[in-house]
Amino acid sequence: MPKFVAHQRGVEGDIWHHGRMVSALTQIYNHLMALALPNSCPCCHAALSPHHGGGLCPPCYAKLPWWNMGMILAPQLHRLIDSYAAPCLYELPLRPLLLQFKFSDATHLSAILARLLLPVVPRHLPNSLIIPVPSHAARLRWRTYSHTVLLARQLSQLSGIPQHSVALRRVQGGLPQAELTRAQRLKLSGSSFAANPLIIHGNNIILIDDILTTGTTAKACTLALKRAGAAQVHVRTVAYTRPE
Repeated sequence: MPKFVAHQRGVEGDIWHHGRMVSALTQIYNHLMALALPNSCPCCHAALSPHHGGGLCPPCYAKLPWWNMGMILAPQLHRLIDSYAAPCLYELPLRPLLLQFKFSDATHLSAILARLLLPVVPRHLPNSLIIPVPSHAARLRWRTYSHTVLLARQLSQLSGIPQHSVALRRVQGGLPQAELTRAQRLKLSGSSFAANPLIIHGNNIILIDDILTTGTTAKACTLALKRAGAAQVHVRTVAYTRPE
């Protein structure tokens, strides 16, 4: 039995290292493609003019699933969330971009997605701080990067609002959100996350994530942030999943 266990651990280690290698090679490939096609639309791959500021071509930009509501009443999510907004719905043609950014090492998309998010970010709040929703440890081991940290950094550069990537962390194991059923997601609680009061206390927090589906992650993070003394928590995501 001990030999079998040791063998199993060796296999798991090989799989883990293989995943890291695939992730690293994918990042290199995406970087080389970005160098080879520095001015192409990530949606349709059409060439953009040298004077184009980057991002999406005008036709693809116009086709984005803009959410005409833009903001929903925060109490619909949780009474402790002070506001929630997203520029787009989680639909085509934005959905594949978010999936590439999150799962396929397309880290260059962080700048494009941050520009989409910028208009709904509150700029008037005093003592504001951008905080990304922490990625699951299993995802970080596989991908080697946190997509939410990249998004928060880009948003900080665009908005001038400082960001802190380690002020909020996950404290429970379990499966990543993408592998949970809706019922399992709804069981997440504030104990799933912990916030550093030395960083959070007295600040107005702009909590950043890529997609809001059930809202349970946003609720759990907000509970942890408010326990750490956050004055307000404003949740912002690139996309909102339309309720079924």
